[in-house]
Amino acid sequence: MSMHLVGPYLTTTKYNSKIKKSKSARAVTAAAKHDEWLRARGLHPEQRNLQRAYRGKHQNDIPDYTVTRHSAELSNGIGNGFKKGIMANLHKESPEVQQAIMDKASRCLPLYNKGGYQYATPDTDMTMTGSKSRRG
Repeated sequence: MSMHLVGPYLTTTKYNSKIKKSKSARAVTAAAKHDEWLRARGLHPEQRNLQRAYRGKHQNDIPDYTVTRHSAELSNGIGNGFKKGIMANLHKESPEVQQAIMDKASRCLPLYNKGGYQYATPDTDMTMTGSKSRRG
């Protein structure tokens, strides 16, 4: 073992294995109280070894939460299924309104880098959309 990898505690601390310190009376009573506290909660190492012996022998009754029938018809479509978009009823509008809706729909785009879709007003510079920052 290289000494330069060892911490300073190894070379500055005196280790003497012949001398064993006896526990003080206060430490003995504290250890006894702690063991009593652990036994009251079933956490003493002796009790935990018994728990390991019984592990897997008890079965819990877990309720069955499987769904046997669907309460509603499922769909792979996007949306909540109740509100229709304006494009679904576009054929019911007059030609002028249809043209105005299509013009506005063609101007919905991400104006900034990693930004959400927004309406680009007619005075927006379309050459820089999607590449400029929101901060200027």
